[in-house]
Amino acid sequence: MSASTDNDHALGRVVDGRYRVEDVLAHGGMATVYRARDLRLDRPVALKVMRADLAADEQFVGRFVQEARTAARLSHPHVVPVYDQGEDDGLVFLAMELVEGATLRDVIADRAPLSPRAALRLLEPVVEALAAAHAAGLVHRDVKPENVLLGRGAHGGAVKVADFGLARLDVADAHTTEVLWGTAAYLAPEQVEQGRADPRTDVYAVGLLLFELLTGRKAFPGQDPLRVAYEHVHVGVPHLRDLVPTVPAGVEELVLRASATEPGDRPPDASWLLTELRSLRRSLTDEELDAVPVPPPPAGDATVPVAVDRHGARGRASGRTPAGPDDADQTQVMGLQPRETTRQIPTGGDRRGGSAAAPAEGHYARTTGNRTGRRTASPAPTGPPAPPARERRDAGATAYPPAGRGAPARRRGGAAAWVLALLLVVLGAGGAYGFWYLTEGPAVHSAMPAVVGLSEEQARTALDAEQLDPVVELDFSEDVPAGTVVSADAAPGAELRHGTDVRLVVSQGPERYAVPRLAGLTVDEATRALEEASLQLGARTGRFDETAPAGTVLETDPDVGTQQPPGTAVAVVVSDGPAPVDVPDVTGRTEQEARDALTGAGLVVEVSDERVFDDEVPDGAVVRQSPGPGAVERGSTVRLTLSQGPELVEVPDVVGRQFSSAEAELTELGLTVVREDVRGGFFGTVREQSVDPGTEVAPGTEVVLAVV
Repeated sequence: MSASTDNDHALGRVVDGRYRVEDVLAHGGMATVYRARDLRLDRPVALKVMRADLAADEQFVGRFVQEARTAARLSHPHVVPVYDQGEDDGLVFLAMELVEGATLRDVIADRAPLSPRAALRLLEPVVEALAAAHAAGLVHRDVKPENVLLGRGAHGGAVKVADFGLARLDVADAHTTEVLWGTAAYLAPEQVEQGRADPRTDVYAVGLLLFELLTGRKAFPGQDPLRVAYEHVHVGVPHLRDLVPTVPAGVEELVLRASATEPGDRPPDASWLLTELRSLRRSLTDEELDAVPVPPPPAGDATVPVAVDRHGARGRASGRTPAGPDDADQTQVMGLQPRETTRQIPTGGDRRGGSAAAPAEGHYARTTGNRTGRRTASPAPTGPPAPPARERRDAGATAYPPAGRGAPARRRGGAAAWVLALLLVVLGAGGAYGFWYLTEGPAVHSAMPAVVGLSEEQARTALDAEQLDPVVELDFSEDVPAGTVVSADAAPGAELRHGTDVRLVVSQGPERYAVPRLAGLTVDEATRALEEASLQLGARTGRFDETAPAGTVLETDPDVGTQQPPGTAVAVVVSDGPAPVDVPDVTGRTEQEARDALTGAGLVVEVSDERVFDDEVPDGAVVRQSPGPGAVERGSTVRLTLSQGPELVEVPDVVGRQFSSAEAELTELGLTVVREDVRGGFFGTVREQSVDPGTEVAPGTEVVLAVV
């Protein structure tokens, strides 16, 4: 099933119970991207669904998941954020921000060539995003116009880079351990030769983007991916000012440095490139920045494209460089040929604008850097001699070698012409023989030396002596010392063609990972940190701590920095917060006594403004507390309520009243009445009272009435 229809059954589905798939946005070699709606958060998302045949490969999926997690940790305003990743009934997916708008490919097709100001303005946020990624230890590996998105809005909206960390996936193969998923036109030489990438690989691709924005054409516009890959390694990027003379010399210098063939000649990472780009922009005048670009000549591939379909029919193709990515650019450079290819029949032309002929021997991805003094110059193209290269401006402040090499020197003369003629015959003779000649070709054989057990340097020397190319892969070993060859993919004595890549597995010693610093992290954060360090959370014990918040890690066993095998369980001690304290009973005590007792126990005292009457607790003493006696967390607050003593009543004047009436009133007020008769108390009239009228007394106070 083709990539375009492989996941069409996802349309209309609700993936993972959350994402309703609404429409197809794009198809790629690895996945299909859909517009979907996150039903949980009610927002649109871009859902990237892996092809079904790739989703069936556990190793492939595992790498996809790991790269997705890595990309999700990268937070930057110019990076398309990764929201979620998962698997649902065979669909392996990635949920990302949906950026509504165009791509840099659309800008190049509609508006290029651009002025230097417009080109640098578009490119600067791309470099900012890559600088943030490189600082986080992440390499994009697949920087191309299709992965630069321009959101809608004022001034074109935000510029965002997509697919961080998702460009490289490992698969099992008899001859290579890694397939580079990317567009041939933007692969760095080291990706072509050795299948490796580092920050300088992204810098190279940025240089090609700037070249394309300023010229409106690709630096390597060929349609045959093998030929394009060869040109990346052996030809070099054309000079800008040969194509667009109005481009300032400083801009051309920046493109040449960024897209240098040798990685060591480029800025070491995007942060360095960003500094140079901004410095360059400040150094240019407004006239230079806004220079109207002179349209470049037609795509100078120096060839006449001839389309060859699967049945062998031939027809002349358009000589125009397509604005969008052609089919061949989407081919896996280190994989099979596409079913329909476009072969290039050289007709001569501009040296810098054209594509160099294929190499005369060996395959296009020869790891030349591993062989001493045997780099073969490319055959000379036909046509008029090239003008001398423009003298380079002094790079000045750059601390690395200032510029990459241009096209390698070419020999001229009868022998070179015969070689070129032979190559052209081979290329035009047919796909099978031509492909054999480019990838194999006539060569002598060497005997594979015994290299297992040698040091890496000794093994390289032995292979170089036999004209074989070592391709080193590091792996952990519990038994073999670091730097020693563990295995080779060819047996000793085996006959190999000169220039054959021999994969060596070199020990990097036992696989060990340092226990990360976990103190102060929550248990969930500590778990993630351990997983990222290839370790796992072990036993968890609690301990009271007066300063560390409850739930945070206090210490680990083994200690921080200890080297451990992968999967080792790391025990943690987790804070239970401050130890609890006993709340003393302070009811009945004076306010000061209560404060002293509670603060001495490590508690905070709060006294209520409201006081209450109490017949038993004296005024100013604690009548109640909250919480009461018991164990609480140190530093807890205890609220006190104070007494204002018993509630008082005012004694009325009852002199001259009948005893029965006076007794009833005093008794109703809660007072105790005592009668003392004077002269027999015949009249029953109160003559005196023991408590003066208007006096406030406590309920129950005894009032003696003298009755006559």
